[in-house]
Amino acid sequence: MAIISMTRPDDAMTVDGNGQSVDLSSLASNIHAIQWDGSTGHIEYNDGTANETIDSMSPYTAYTDAHATAKATEDAALAAEAQSRQDDQDAMDAWAASYKGKRQAEYPSIGDQLDALFHAGTFDATMTATIQAVKDKYPK
Repeated sequence: MAIISMTRPDDAMTVDGNGQSVDLSSLASNIHAIQWDGSTGHIEYNDGTANETIDSMSPYTAYTDAHATAKATEDAALAAEAQSRQDDQDAMDAWAASYKGKRQAEYPSIGDQLDALFHAGTFDATMTATIQAVKDKYPK
């Protein structure tokens, strides 16, 4: 049986280490927490009432069901996010393996290509003067 902790003021419920927000407001207002170790448990009160030992979680099935629903929703969202990341990675891998991807990976960057053209003197005088002005303004 599961280890369960329910804390009413925080609407916090943990089942076997998995914490979820669960509406616990319908528990009696003097209940602070319910603890269950898998076979026995206790109710902790916030009004000075002594802790009460419990031997069943069946009165709290609605809460454990709500926790299970919240966990399933969270698990589904995490699985969808992981699948989306995998789909993105698969698309990037497919592109990298394609003709365009392989060629782009081998070519120098556009900046390096343009710089080589500048140094080779292939631009007209106006473009050469514009580029040289920037290089002179911001030297290496």
